[in-house]
Amino acid sequence: MQRERYPGEAAGLRNFLAGLLPVAERELGPDSLLLHAIRRALKSGSLADLRRARRMFNLLPRERKRAVSSGLLTAGRGPRDADPAAGRGPWITFDGTTRGEHGSRPRVGLGDGPGLGSPNGLLVLVRPGTLPSVAAGALRRIARLIEDDRRLLSDRFWFGRGRDAGGDAGS
Repeated sequence: MQRERYPGEAAGLRNFLAGLLPVAERELGPDSLLLHAIRRALKSGSLADLRRARRMFNLLPRERKRAVSSGLLTAGRGPRDADPAAGRGPWITFDGTTRGEHGSRPRVGLGDGPGLGSPNGLLVLVRPGTLPSVAAGALRRIARLIEDDRRLLSDRFWFGRGRDAGGDAGS
């Protein structure tokens, strides 16, 4: 039985090959050996098959590899204003309250992505398979950013609400 060389090797190879599959089919054709190896690896999930498919990609002639790589990169780009959760689910959702109710716990669920919204104003999406320490560390960095710049949560800053009639302009 083969073991992963580093934590997450199999998951990383699966993600890479899943993204490579449509590009390889388009660029190399439906009869490509690489396409067959990718399908076999994704179906079996075997680390040996995953590595074999990646090795076949690495051994492509330079021009073909460049064409497939550029297709892979352009396929990953989406519109800038697109919903970041669209088409990338499922997501684990933590829906919290912003009302200052210290005793209430966040609701935890599984969501598909598009249309996710929180009536409470606070929604955290975490992709399954993410290490808890990585998610917690990212949330801590975001919390420090908000704490350092409280204007990030201020209606007055973003919408001009709550200003006095005399305001800042008169002095």
